[in-house]
Amino acid sequence: MNFNSTLFIFNFKLIFVFLLLFMIHIEIVSTDTDNNNTQSNPCDDNESEQNIKVSFSSYIVQNEYIVGFKSYYKSRTREKFISAALNGSGVHNWHIVKRNNAASDYPSDFDVVVLYEPEGVRNGLDRLKDHPSIRRVTPQRIVHRSLQYISIPDPNDTVSWPQRTLSTTSKNQFWQSTGRHTSRRLLRAIPRQITTILQADALWGMGITGSGVKVAVFDTGLSKTHPHFKHIAERTDWTNEKTLEDGLGHGTFVAGVIASNKDCLGFAPDSELHVYRVFTNNQVSYTSWFLDAFNYAILKRINVLNLSIGGPDFMDYPFVDKVWELTA
Repeated sequence: MNFNSTLFIFNFKLIFVFLLLFMIHIEIVSTDTDNNNTQSNPCDDNESEQNIKVSFSSYIVQNEYIVGFKSYYKSRTREKFISAALNGSGVHNWHIVKRNNAASDYPSDFDVVVLYEPEGVRNGLDRLKDHPSIRRVTPQRIVHRSLQYISIPDPNDTVSWPQRTLSTTSKNQFWQSTGRHTSRRLLRAIPRQITTILQADALWGMGITGSGVKVAVFDTGLSKTHPHFKHIAERTDWTNEKTLEDGLGHGTFVAGVIASNKDCLGFAPDSELHVYRVFTNNQVSYTSWFLDAFNYAILKRINVLNLSIGGPDFMDYPFVDKVWELTA
């Protein structure tokens, strides 16, 4: 890896750490304060103003467990380990949940097991945990992300920046479906302004535009024919809806901040975009969906992962363990 590519990845990650701090709490719209500039900016579109509150919650799925292994094994080997662990435990009502996604044909380090311990039997989970090839047994969790739109009582509530005003507001419910491309108006309203504030043009001027960098967006999907993107390398679905389209718009927005190359540039307009649809249109996900998607990202040697999910739950140990593995 040469110096320029190393510098890009370093700055790219710093930019996203900063950006995500904003995205967790607010949507950002910029307005030009230079009175001498009367030219219309296609990235500015400000009318009614709203705050957007992003919340994240997770709940345990009853009788469903993530069995994590100490290494990656094929499905038959994992099933033998589980069967051997439960043999003689008194637990007979159990099965492994079949997963049908892009990672299914590859070795994995976990399984999802539905297990019912009969009355008076409480050692099924303990037997699993004691197996020498099993690392951890934890409850499966359902994840829900929600967006709440709140009216702004004080229109002067802004943060000043040189030559610009950064408003903690958003125009409309951009993440709702708005026609042919769900987040077109949001893409025009946000990315150019954010890249200007964070001086992404300094990197662009050095020829660092994301070329050759694989970026994965873990969100609600993206249309294959969206005109703002020219390097969509792959789209995968990890949900139970079996669609690759973004019915909500949030995934399209996030992808636009990263890699839009039309009208309002994203931070890395020449990056290779990998779309991981891990949330349904109702913004529901499961820990296991993320784990499969993370494993696939490792297989694909993704350079940068973006998770604008409003979380995570740091008690969800399989999720946290996998994040540590990804950053090792």
